[in-house]
Amino acid sequence: MYSAFDEMNEDARIWIYQSTEFLEFEKVERITARLMNFLDDWKAHGHPLNASFTIIYDRFIVVSLDEASYQATGCSIDKLVQHMQNLERELNISLLDRTQIAFRDHNSMIETMHMMDFRAALENGDLDQNTVVFNNLVATKGEMEKKWETIISNSWHKDWLPIA
Repeated sequence: MYSAFDEMNEDARIWIYQSTEFLEFEKVERITARLMNFLDDWKAHGHPLNASFTIIYDRFIVVSLDEASYQATGCSIDKLVQHMQNLERELNISLLDRTQIAFRDHNSMIETMHMMDFRAALENGDLDQNTVVFNNLVATKGEMEKKWETIISNSWHKDWLPIA
């Protein structure tokens, strides 16, 4: 069953789907309608799942699940991924490419870069430990609020910083 994102607790599990491009208004509207319908009927072993989503910066789709009442199963998670794949095909967008790193450029604009190019940009000094990145590996809504948009030195991306 669909709930408002703001009402989800800090322990709610999340999945972040990052678009490699800015999502235009029409695409945001279609994603919103499709996800509301999907989440309203999302179940695990016949039990309704208390879920929500939000779209941040017209680029990141964050799906949240309150597992206090019932946990997601492998099958229910697979259905979510299939739904996101269908959205990719329908809207001709990329949401599941985990090789793309999102960050803020020197003008604070959100950019994406293939992880190999991102690593090279760190090595040649185009990006540094203070570059703001989006850590899409955060697992809960509370973590997202505190650790999702952070500087490289506070993220797993720090492993790619050159040794001084």
